[in-house]
Amino acid sequence: MAMLCALVISAPSAQADYASFDGGQVYEGDVDRYSLAGDWLFEWGAYLTPQEAVMAFDAEDADSLKVPSNWHGKVPSSPDNAHDDGIATYVAALSLPDVARMDLILHVGMIHDAYRVYWVPRDNPSQAVEIATQGNLSGPELAAHRNLTHPLPFVGDGLLMIHVRKTMFDWGGVAEAPYISRAENERFSQYLRSLISGITIGALLLILLRNAVFFTSGLRDKAAGVLAVLSLIVILRAIAVENIIEMMFGAEWHPYRMRLEVGLVPLLASWTYLLIEELFPLRLPQLVRLPLQISAYTLALLAFVLPLGLVSTVLFYAQIFCLITFIPGTIHIVHAIRTHQTGAKTLGISTGLCLAAGLHDLISANLDNYNLFLIPVSIVALLMILSHIVGNRASVAIARTELLEQEKEQLARAHDDALHMARHDHLTGLLNRQSFDHLWAQSWLDSIDDRTPLSLILFDIDHFKSVNDTFGHPTGDTILRDLSARLSALNLRKSDRLCRYGGEEFALILPDTTQRDAEGLATRLLNTVADTAFETDHGPLSITCSFGVAGTDATRSPAASDLLETTDTALYLAKSDGRNCVRTPAGTKETVAA
Repeated sequence: MAMLCALVISAPSAQADYASFDGGQVYEGDVDRYSLAGDWLFEWGAYLTPQEAVMAFDAEDADSLKVPSNWHGKVPSSPDNAHDDGIATYVAALSLPDVARMDLILHVGMIHDAYRVYWVPRDNPSQAVEIATQGNLSGPELAAHRNLTHPLPFVGDGLLMIHVRKTMFDWGGVAEAPYISRAENERFSQYLRSLISGITIGALLLILLRNAVFFTSGLRDKAAGVLAVLSLIVILRAIAVENIIEMMFGAEWHPYRMRLEVGLVPLLASWTYLLIEELFPLRLPQLVRLPLQISAYTLALLAFVLPLGLVSTVLFYAQIFCLITFIPGTIHIVHAIRTHQTGAKTLGISTGLCLAAGLHDLISANLDNYNLFLIPVSIVALLMILSHIVGNRASVAIARTELLEQEKEQLARAHDDALHMARHDHLTGLLNRQSFDHLWAQSWLDSIDDRTPLSLILFDIDHFKSVNDTFGHPTGDTILRDLSARLSALNLRKSDRLCRYGGEEFALILPDTTQRDAEGLATRLLNTVADTAFETDHGPLSITCSFGVAGTDATRSPAASDLLETTDTALYLAKSDGRNCVRTPAGTKETVAA
């Protein structure tokens, strides 16, 4: 819509009636924009002088040509000049107000090659004034800028004379009718055109960046990547159409800019079809798809390598190619509509409008006095619709990815919970017997590899069966839980592993620990258990534990099972010596008063 507004603003306003060049045109000074479209005197092959222009204008048999129009095919041709290159003079009679208006300007829209503009007083041609010169009228080829304005501070009856040189393209002559406007109004129009162009290019950049992010993110959505490339192509063409290249690098870049403007047309059609194919997959035969791709890049290449005079021919075939690509694209869209795919109906309507715009432009390109092209507008509109479809598709993919991530996290948590339950005792929360067997074997291997001592403490609750028989199993479970919590709260090392070995029996694996140090730790554990009573439903209850300790540095056990058996023997020794004590294989005895 923004590009459409820009076209409407920049298009010359239509006039109700135009007099022929015999009668001239009258600008009363009370209109904001006055178009000079209509019949102009036309002299092919010569730059008329002001005097010759007045004489030719007064002659009854002078030739005329519509403005705007393309003189290709309307001038004497020869085999040596297939593109009708040459020079010509345009002359139109114009009456300006009797009082000079310093705010009047002449807007010259599109003359593809070079031009020069004169104001010639009708009654005194010797006082002709050169208004502006753009490009080179002779010598090296240099094209004029588009959409330039020139002051028009003249009065009375006169002739507006334009010399035109065509040497580059098939398009020759005044392709957009000049118009008279007020400087203030024109400045506002230029500002509005620039604003709309900037907003449009900015919106296209946002589409490009958004879809580039979609493509480079974890989604790897190919449709988003294709749309990003398509947006870049549209941006480049918009830059070319708006003369930004010439303004930045100079008028000598005009031929390259025109080649770029034409060469991007088939690429637009090709990448648009690729995007439709990606959004609504339907495998057409390679015999259909491959020629389209080859044709697109061939036309683009030809636009850059052929002589300038043939570039307009390439444009004609590029427009035909755009219409051809609608056929397979329409097949995809119709299939998508029939299968009720999301966004297919909206895209179908917009594609139909693009087809109508393409047909319109093909017709208007071959008509005089009509120079409004709708393909740029339709392409931008189609691009926005495609971006909306791709965005919805990406949003669904993101939501699906987030759902999968949540499910993955839930599965991971469930796995961790299951692993924790498999490795830990459900009552005490300590590592269970299965975990002990694994950790004990690993600790033994580490001790051998690192050549460090390994010790083990086995202990159980004294007379625990009588506690269960007297107070019940719930009280026994309470004591087991509280004892485990009390022992876990001790300042043990991270490498130490406290396990429930079975029933009321516990084990403590102590890597890199001598038997003497393990014996000291066991004594501390014994005191921790015996010093404070355990709270139960039947009141405070004091319990004690018996400890067996053994270490590789003292026992020289040849295997892990031997050290485990030696430690178990020490535990039974503690029980036989009256319980509530620490025993080692050496028989050292330490007790704590009950």
